[in-house]
Amino acid sequence: ESETITHLLINCSYSRQVWFSALRRLGWENAAPSSVHFSLAEWWCAARKCLQKEDRKAFDTLTVLICWLLWKERNNRTFDRSVHTIQETLVKVTDEITYWLLAGFRRLQMVAHVLGSEVSGGGQGRAIAAM
Repeated sequence: ESETITHLLINCSYSRQVWFSALRRLGWENAAPSSVHFSLAEWWCAARKCLQKEDRKAFDTLTVLICWLLWKERNNRTFDRSVHTIQETLVKVTDEITYWLLAGFRRLQMVAHVLGSEVSGGGQGRAIAAM
């Protein structure tokens, strides 16, 4: 399949597994990408409608964070010939949430609590990868 943004960030099997694992942990599995979405924007808009209004800002922020980490994974594979497992990427998601919270970005507080970020008092900061 061609390497489009949509393919890289939501349609490839690796990305879909990352999304489903992260969103399932939050109880947002209905928002996970599926094959019916033709673009990142279309999926994002549809996914937001699956969520409670008070969860949408956290979802938006988590979406940006996961897209960034998937892009970095793509670059690691392309330029460094380094491949991380889905579990390793999920650990990076949790770690990145911790860093964002330490920097004062509170929009992810609820997400951090559910995923077990160290800053939120959840312990190891690696709970999402244990799924």
